[in-house]
Amino acid sequence: MVTIETIATITEDGTITAKAPASAPRGRHRAVIVLEDAPMGRERPAEGRGVPDLAAFRQKLGVATHPGNTIVEMREEERS
Repeated sequence: MVTIETIATITEDGTITAKAPASAPRGRHRAVIVLEDAPMGRERPAEGRGVPDLAAFRQKLGVATHPGNTIVEMREEERS
């Protein structure tokens, strides 16, 4: 399973368009899409939001967490 956080656009006819990272496998996939309460143009600016907490996001989806799979740990592994 791949978790992708991106910005999606929903058109008037209901079509969703989103950009996937290069590492995502190509083809048709079953996906779960979670939309925030308000579209981006209507939400107030996020001050000090920083890096999103993907562990909390995965927890909300009910996905099991995998120790040793944080961005920091993956970057450290890439450097070694």
